[in-house]
Amino acid sequence: MAPSAQAEKRLLWHPRWENKFMVGGGSQMTMYEWAPEESEIRHVTSQNDLQFMKCFAWSPDPAFDDLFAVGSASGRVDLIRLEATKVARNNVLSSGPVVTLPVRNTRSCNALAFCNADPNYLAVGLDKVRGDSSLIIWDIQSATPLLSPSSPHNLNLTEDSVLEARPQPRIARAEVGHHRTDGRVLQQHAPTEVVSALAFLPQSTHMLLAGISARWLRLFDLRSAVPATTNIATKVYGIATSPIDPHQIACCGDGIITVWDARRLLHPLLMFTEKDAAADGARPRAGSGSFVNHIEFSSSRRGVLAAHEKDSSHVRFWDLQQAQGSENNSDGERSRESSHTQTAKRSWAPWTAGGAGNGNGNEMRHSNVESQEALALVLSDTHKTTSFRKPLASFALVPSKRAFSLTSEVMVVNKDGDLELYAAYDTPKQASWSARGDLIIGAGLRCKVFPGFEDRGVPPQPWDIRIEETTTSRGRNETASLPAFGRGDEDGFPALEGKSAEGKSTPSKPIKTRTYSPASFRHYPLDQSELSASPSSVDAQTPARAEAVQEPKPNGLRQSGEKSSPKGKTSRSVHQAVEDDISMIMRRRTIRGYGLANAKHNAQVVREDLCSNTMLSELWDWIHHSRELVCSPTSRLHGYEFSNQGLLGLWEGFAPLPQVSESSASSFSVLDGLLAIPQISPGDSSLSPISTPAVLDPLTRMRHPLDDLAYGDFTAAVAALCTRRTPGLGRPWRPPVRSTEKLEQRQFALQLCGWSIGEEELNHEIRRWEKEGQQPRAACWLVFMRQYQKALELLMRSTDEMHNLVSGTLAALIPSAGSTLSNELRTHAERVVVRLEDPYFRAMLIQLTSKDWSKVLEEESLPLRERLAIAFQFLEDEALSSYLTRTIDRARTRGDIEGLVITGLTPSGIDILQSYVDRTGDAQTAAILAGQVCPAKFLDARAERWLEMYRDLLDGFKLFHYRVAFDVERGQILQEAVLNGDLAPFDWAPKQILIRCNYCSKPMNPVLDETQKGRPTACPHCSRALPRCSVCLMTLSIVPDCTRDVGLSQSQATYQDTIDDAIVICQTCRHGGHASHILDWFFGEDGARSRGMCPVADCDCHCADEF
Repeated sequence: MAPSAQAEKRLLWHPRWENKFMVGGGSQMTMYEWAPEESEIRHVTSQNDLQFMKCFAWSPDPAFDDLFAVGSASGRVDLIRLEATKVARNNVLSSGPVVTLPVRNTRSCNALAFCNADPNYLAVGLDKVRGDSSLIIWDIQSATPLLSPSSPHNLNLTEDSVLEARPQPRIARAEVGHHRTDGRVLQQHAPTEVVSALAFLPQSTHMLLAGISARWLRLFDLRSAVPATTNIATKVYGIATSPIDPHQIACCGDGIITVWDARRLLHPLLMFTEKDAAADGARPRAGSGSFVNHIEFSSSRRGVLAAHEKDSSHVRFWDLQQAQGSENNSDGERSRESSHTQTAKRSWAPWTAGGAGNGNGNEMRHSNVESQEALALVLSDTHKTTSFRKPLASFALVPSKRAFSLTSEVMVVNKDGDLELYAAYDTPKQASWSARGDLIIGAGLRCKVFPGFEDRGVPPQPWDIRIEETTTSRGRNETASLPAFGRGDEDGFPALEGKSAEGKSTPSKPIKTRTYSPASFRHYPLDQSELSASPSSVDAQTPARAEAVQEPKPNGLRQSGEKSSPKGKTSRSVHQAVEDDISMIMRRRTIRGYGLANAKHNAQVVREDLCSNTMLSELWDWIHHSRELVCSPTSRLHGYEFSNQGLLGLWEGFAPLPQVSESSASSFSVLDGLLAIPQISPGDSSLSPISTPAVLDPLTRMRHPLDDLAYGDFTAAVAALCTRRTPGLGRPWRPPVRSTEKLEQRQFALQLCGWSIGEEELNHEIRRWEKEGQQPRAACWLVFMRQYQKALELLMRSTDEMHNLVSGTLAALIPSAGSTLSNELRTHAERVVVRLEDPYFRAMLIQLTSKDWSKVLEEESLPLRERLAIAFQFLEDEALSSYLTRTIDRARTRGDIEGLVITGLTPSGIDILQSYVDRTGDAQTAAILAGQVCPAKFLDARAERWLEMYRDLLDGFKLFHYRVAFDVERGQILQEAVLNGDLAPFDWAPKQILIRCNYCSKPMNPVLDETQKGRPTACPHCSRALPRCSVCLMTLSIVPDCTRDVGLSQSQATYQDTIDDAIVICQTCRHGGHASHILDWFFGEDGARSRGMCPVADCDCHCADEF
């Protein structure tokens, strides 16, 4: 149906999607034909004598290609054949036959709707009148012979055959109270109400939607003479049904578009307004807002709804996508109109979708949807056509003849009757990431793959990454290298670079000190894929983008060769976007050694990657610097653990560790045997660089010594930290601030910031800055230290004319005894500050004019650590606390990871990490930082998610060795936390195998009672002998781990802790024995398979198949 009030144009496409459309308005209707091959719009026919036309509808009857129903202002409906005037019959050219559907009372006809399933049904919507219905259902089957070009007498069709040919179920005929004069009227409804919009469901003969009084959406089930109805309170000026999803409907009212499921009309699926179209640049109109006067679903794009707003010069497309469920929120707290939302490109489905509302709802449900859940729709995207020169009056979506069209075509007509076809390139695009970092984008029948990295070779192994740097981690000096996986010979993985005997951090050759492989495996050749790359080929296997790291350009710009052609510019930009994606950045960092082991190496890796920001590298530099200050020789002083604290914890203090009682200390004797680790030689590379301690006395691993007289004295702990780096100062350091109660905290905070607190050291830094061309920075700090004359001389020595000019302003602002700055000079200086580009000049002039250090600290162009150095030197205690709190809040809001300098790796720091991940997607850094303290220091669910996500990401990249190395490093951190008493002992990995005694059925776990001495060849519970080896017939033995570790620590053997004596049991026949004997039985000394049967007599099990 298309209303056609007065001269306003309305456009209607052919109901069976042929290349014809109708434009009607005023008293004229014109049919056009669209020829896509020639891109032409051809006039077909027109009729100009339709007086008082209010609306019209095009019949979908396949027998009539030009049958229209025209509603007039008097309520009468005329059925006409528009193309009857094209052909003259019997030498007479007339307007053709007209069938009139009369109305009892005169009133305006507002809406017309043909039934697509049965075109003989016509619904008519009228204005209200007293004592009469406004919704009339007609059956025009008897009128169609009068409209046929053939004589009715030539139609050899009986009434019974016609009835049998019509779709079922049919609309029931209802008797009305008054004397009915027209038998074509089937039903009448909506007395004393206005019907403004009508639509039959696409595949139904009896389900009719009506907009009642512009306030109700009513669904009629016309199968019964007294139809079941469902009423929904909503503004309805137009109704659209989806030709693809027959139960999906939409209605528009004022500026709101509402989408419904006809099977569940209790609540809408989606509501949105023009405010939700911010994705295509929509701006809400001033005044009364927009008025949507026409909506239409696409017949070629599922879920695409087109809408036109009154007096607008464009058509907007809304893309509705089905979601995997929605939030059940029926409490009404969330707004029911998307106009209240502040997020673009999204609209909410705020209600649960239940069944249809009133008593007869069950009759209206489709038989096969009772068990289906309600659809959850989201507004995924919006776009619009170009803005045409004149405001549009109406539009129609052009059906596509192609199965996978790349465009959506829309025919528009403006108020002057001008027609134009517009093609919108809106083909659905699908994108998917592969585990190798490739991005594939599909559109229509084509797809394109964008590789995440060009190098397809085998990435370097963790043990091939050279980290030639000795660091202090958690209180011990050790070589920063990744954990080993073997003893370094042909039997297993290559060994790692270890610390040389001279104590220098130089690469070492593989050392045969420890093995986890049986001796028989020495003869088995390894698969080529398991062999590590040679050190010489490591550099060649890094991504191609690493070449640009050697000579980075200023401001992080990439090096480029020849200028790219415009043709390949778009493709290259997509390639660059894929390569610069955070997932590819994380992969590049991983294969360069980015991990838990070495903070300084992490900083170097981040600096070499041109896509990473500077804040992250500076954070890793600070972590490395702070650990050197705090963790050597120990990070625990007087009951306080400083290893994970930031400047805020140092300034305001934190709670000490709980003091261990003597009874608790005695319990360490049992735990000590379980957690003891054998003493290793200096060249042993089989342990992780993450602080692997030797066997220590339990009391040395407690949270603090029991005889610590200064336990709980935070000031004494900080003073002890200060004396580590500043022993023997000539005089005590005093900050420029007038008074402070936290002198030691300020002093060590400046050390953590990497700032020199001695006057001579600061003068040395100023001279270095001047040599490096950083005159503004040097002059700024000279002014801060009130050395004004030196600052003037420094600026005058510069060859930069801007520096010389600033020196004049500085000379005018230098304070002198008994004088103050004039208002004119202060105003002039403030104007100069706005024009200066160098942040140090701005900070210098702000301090001279305002004397307010808080305003200086607002200059965020200065590095954070330098601003913190200013704060700890010049701010009062209360102002300093306030500044630290504000900086943390700002970092948490912005996701500035450098805020961890203040919070440290504490729960507050995890909040900053969460904001950082939300902003950048860099879960790798979050996992590595959080893995240092979670769960070793505290628990946080977000940290666990980051860690698991990062492990899955490494597995997805097929970097399995890196993931294993990451797990080993985490295990060493947790092991140290258990040894230090920070964490209760637990199983790092759940037990996979349990051995039970064949006699008592108890697990073969060792008894922890020291007084009970058991034999390793007997059950510790019932003392029965264990089974014998099937080859050597010796009794098997199970040695407790603690006993084995102690023995290994005292052994001087070349190969230690082999699995030659391990137990191997066949899961089929339950026979087994020592691993070395079983392997020699099946494979022999040369590694070739010699036997396949079980070594036990009369056992025909093929145990070798298990290997």
